[in-house]
Amino acid sequence: MGATPLQVNEIDAGGHPVVLGDDALKQLDHTLSRAGHTSLFVLGDENTLRHCLPELLAHVPALRQARTISVQSGERAKDIAVCSDIWGHLTKEAADRDAILVCLGGGVISDLGGFVAGTYKRGIRWVVVPTSLIGMVDAAIGGKTGVDLGGVKNLVGVFHDPIGVYVHIPFLRSLGKRDLLNGLAEMIKHGLVRDAAHWKAICKAPLHDLKALNELVQRSAAIKAEVVKLDPREKDLRKVLNFGHTIGHGLEAHSWESPQRMLLHGEAVAIGMICEAWLSFREGFLERDLYELIAKQLMGLYKPYQYHSAEHHRMVELMRNDKKNKGGEFRFTMLTGIGSAKVDVPISALQVQAALEHYRLLIRNGAQV
Repeated sequence: MGATPLQVNEIDAGGHPVVLGDDALKQLDHTLSRAGHTSLFVLGDENTLRHCLPELLAHVPALRQARTISVQSGERAKDIAVCSDIWGHLTKEAADRDAILVCLGGGVISDLGGFVAGTYKRGIRWVVVPTSLIGMVDAAIGGKTGVDLGGVKNLVGVFHDPIGVYVHIPFLRSLGKRDLLNGLAEMIKHGLVRDAAHWKAICKAPLHDLKALNELVQRSAAIKAEVVKLDPREKDLRKVLNFGHTIGHGLEAHSWESPQRMLLHGEAVAIGMICEAWLSFREGFLERDLYELIAKQLMGLYKPYQYHSAEHHRMVELMRNDKKNKGGEFRFTMLTGIGSAKVDVPISALQVQAALEHYRLLIRNGAQV
């Protein structure tokens, strides 16, 4: 009798597959066993190596002799100095160009690890095993890698496709509600820019039910993959995925500087989506009732971020180095409806400040949209 077929759903993201399903990690084991590598390394942070590595090794025997590399958890790890440490570690371990780096973690680990893999000896192969919701539906898919510089998100990076992305839904059991909401923001974005039915399904989703979340993860991953496949180097269509991110990245970087709680990426993007949906309405792209529906949903999910009008200037300055800007102009993705968007819309600094003030007043007035 032949071997039982693996229970996987493989999505084509153009330069790499995204493998989901009950046997995704078994598929990874088969892939690594056939990959012809000279050495294997697993990169993770203290949390993923403690909570997720044992389960990974149980399902992927090919990794049991792999050497581990640990970095601190959180955005602070996305730093050139951390990259230098990892490059040095690989060199000390005599990793050659046939080595494979397996990135076990959320968006920070895939951004960091992919950049390290894309630059070490001009590029070695790498694999992503996302352990966070944000990694499974967005950050791990598409081959975009990068680290932060001078407080600017992902300022230094390369496009470097992994061998594959292997999504193991049970890893989500290790996450708390805040981390799930962090990833949900990107799923909401997928629905808003590409799929109204997906948006509606997410609005009703019970976050505590992994079975229900599983279907939504698969759809979000498919949306991200289909956009990446059509525009792998972000020349046109892929820019729709930046909705909420220009203002979101500015807020995220601002939160690192302030004494208030640091925002997670998805939390900042959620605020960015409120601001950018409002701009979409003000610029005549989006109906007012749709903006209000979007804002109400996001305000109900995410805690408010308090700031003063005097801080708008600094937030705008942090957005000046956004990769999507052209000729010193901000370029935004504007919603034209729920499920559709327009890219490369010029927006002035004054308009950005107006959007920031709109959100601030929403918070001050008790989130009445």
